[in-house]
Amino acid sequence: MTLRRGSRGRQLLLRSRIALTTACIVATAIMGLSTVTWFATRYNLRAQLDQTLLEKQLPRRMIMLGDGSQLPPPAVDMAALCETSESDNLLRQFLEGIQVLHANGGSCAPSGVDLVKADPADHAITAVTLRDGETESGAAVRVVLRPIGNGDVVVISRSLADIDDTLAGLRDVLIVVCFLGAVAAAVTGLLMARRSLAPMERLTKTAEHIARTEDLETPVDIAGHDEVGRLGRAFTAMTVALRDSRHRQHQLVNDAAHELRTPLTSLRTNVDLLARSEYTGRAIPVETRARILDRLQVQTREFSDLVGELVELARDGTELANEEVPIPAVVDRAVRRAASRSPEHSFDVHTSPWSVAGDAVALERTVLNLLDNAAKFSPARSVITVRSDAGWLTVTDQGPGVPQRQRRQVFERFWRAPGARALPGSGLGLAIVANTVTAHGGTVRFADPPSGSGACVRIDLPAASGYDRSG
Repeated sequence: MTLRRGSRGRQLLLRSRIALTTACIVATAIMGLSTVTWFATRYNLRAQLDQTLLEKQLPRRMIMLGDGSQLPPPAVDMAALCETSESDNLLRQFLEGIQVLHANGGSCAPSGVDLVKADPADHAITAVTLRDGETESGAAVRVVLRPIGNGDVVVISRSLADIDDTLAGLRDVLIVVCFLGAVAAAVTGLLMARRSLAPMERLTKTAEHIARTEDLETPVDIAGHDEVGRLGRAFTAMTVALRDSRHRQHQLVNDAAHELRTPLTSLRTNVDLLARSEYTGRAIPVETRARILDRLQVQTREFSDLVGELVELARDGTELANEEVPIPAVVDRAVRRAASRSPEHSFDVHTSPWSVAGDAVALERTVLNLLDNAAKFSPARSVITVRSDAGWLTVTDQGPGVPQRQRRQVFERFWRAPGARALPGSGLGLAIVANTVTAHGGTVRFADPPSGSGACVRIDLPAASGYDRSG
């Protein structure tokens, strides 16, 4: 149950969240717009009603004197309003919703008029006033109070029923619109999310297939320049890097197994000779025993060096330090170590101040490998030349050199020139140099020596920016 729910969550969670978020946003926008529309309509309808009430004129016979004067006197006789009978239909239609509040607290209205409930403050107003009111029957009305100068107040009212019915109908319509808009937004959001996330689903299935089968050759079918396309390309680059790393690892293991087979056989043969001599009691001649022990010491040192070189070769470039490394200091330490190992050679060194962003120990080992390689192939009492300036470093020897056709092969693991296979070494030194230089963003190659003879190895590295050459 838990697994099935988790699987469903993986398939629908992001789509559902996008659809729900889209629906909420659209619903909120529609609700906000509907609310504004409803209140705006209510305001306009009430404003129109207020304007109608304010523009309504009293019957001329109610505000004119009997002598025909056009100006109302200080006190207007409103008796005619209250004396209107139910039989005077035409006048009653005109006077509908009108009543008079007398200064003494009483009120009157045409017969049949639903009186508006008066507040005590209505008798004391001195200016035209608008307010909401209620009739004796409980109907909601809009009321305008108009003083007429003799202490009486004319009350004109209009029912709010039509406005309330209109607003109620509009409210129902807007509620339906909000609901349908939210549903449409949710469906549209789900369809858009499903379409947009289809490449992501394919990428997920590909990743799950690779995780299950460990098949790094599986193609990643993702295209486009959007975020999903970038993710697909990054995933492809990751699988390619993992595939190459696995291939290099397998190749290293296979090469190491192949190269170790012969020295292991020789080492085991010498150990077996010594063991058989001890078990059988047949003594080995002293000179032969000494030679066997010497070979064992040499072979164990070679094995120790080989193990160190394999470990170094298997190191990932991300394990290297990243700090500013002065190349002259690196060359100086490497030359001193090489001179102690090869006292029969001399070293001609000239470097200019510059630095590299990288690992000082790895760079020193790189230069030392080049110096040891030059010393191994150079005749005794020869000079090894080291030159360096911003961005490059060369190590030149006076040995036999490397043929043009072999200059690329020498940086392969365990590769050794036919004429050098009798010499000590594992064939990993230059491979380590190439790996380290590549990890530092540089290149290494065999160049033509300045004198025309010997071998010249050139390393190009990006100089660290901001390094002060004057320092």
